[in-house]
Amino acid sequence: MNLIDRLRIETAILKYDFWLEMRGVRGRRRRDLRRELRANLTEAGADVGTTAALFGIGSPKELAYAATESDPSRPRWSQGALWASATLAVLVVWLLVTSLNIVRTIEAAGVTQPVDVSPFPWFGTTFSAQSSPGVLEASISPLWQLLAGPLLVFLLVAQPWRLLRRSIRRFPLAASQKRRIEREPGR
Repeated sequence: MNLIDRLRIETAILKYDFWLEMRGVRGRRRRDLRRELRANLTEAGADVGTTAALFGIGSPKELAYAATESDPSRPRWSQGALWASATLAVLVVWLLVTSLNIVRTIEAAGVTQPVDVSPFPWFGTTFSAQSSPGVLEASISPLWQLLAGPLLVFLLVAQPWRLLRRSIRRFPLAASQKRRIEREPGR
């Protein structure tokens, strides 16, 4: 098997691992599934060729979904981090566009005094700018939205409260507590 075929197999395994992670499969189980897929692809690649072996498994995403069940008690840390990163990127671009528009407006108006602006979506954030011939100064303070937005998205997507449900299932009521609850008919 040549280097290109090995790279193609490893790429398929990485995609498969990504979708297993998105599915909520734990690390040890993911490692076993990766090892099994690698062995199957290597063996099939030797028999029918790497291209046919890769076409034979189909989509790594569909393979991951078929190989596992979703674990509803496991937080989705990877998805939370992915969406929080995307939210941060959108907020940074939005902040830059807002800043540039404020600076352009101040320059176009020809204002030479310092100007403080609190535009609509950036509550609690002040954009300060001053334009004079040959000098342009701008500052932004505070940027709590750049922390709060991604953190909120991370918590909503990752759902860390799923860990609480897991611990409740892991530690059920003791037998004496169950008997006491059963004896009390008013409950």
